[in-house]
This record gives sequence, structure tokens and C-alpha cells, in this order.
Amino acid sequence: MSLFDQGLIQVVQAAVTGLKPKKPHVLALAETASGGRALEPLAEFISNPSGCAIVNAVGPIRQVVQGRGPAERRYLVIAEGTASRPGPVVQVETEAP
Repeated sequence: MSLFDQGLIQVVQAAVTGLKPKKPHVLALAETASGGRALEPLAEFISNPSGCAIVNAVGPIRQVVQGRGPAERRYLVIAEGTASRPGPVVQVETEAP
């Protein structure tokens, strides 16, 4: 996971593996690690035949994350499905030691 700050916009780039091959997935923000509440989709993508993908999300990501009042923890997750119909969360970003 990388974040590139370009001034008014940011680029989030994720290299993901271990997904179902050739299936739609969503990179999203979640309020819980399980994704039990509504997800905020950042990017849709389809995994390659090996179940991998390089995903890019471009936009005012910092403003989206900061625009919710007091600092609350949110998680970057990968969910099966599309932005309009996300399915179960299959991966959660963990903190580096």
C-alpha cells in the first residue's frame, strides 16, 4: 500500500494477491476490520488470472478520510463484488510492526 500526495489529490496504490481469479473486487474504506458496516468504495478492479492486481485510486482521499469529524480509525479493505454491490471483505490492511 502506498499513498502519493499530489497536492489537492492523492493516489493510493495497492498490490494485492490471494484473490479469486478474474473476479470483480473493490478497494474501500471500512469503519470496522470486518467490513460489517457500509463501505466507502475507492476503486473497482478485476483480479488477473493469478488472483492478483495493482489497484490505483485517485482523488481527494485525504479530504474524504478527514471529513468525518473526530479522528476515527478506518481500515483499507478489499471486498468481493462491485462498488454498487460490495460483497464480503476478503482482505484488511494491517499495521506494519
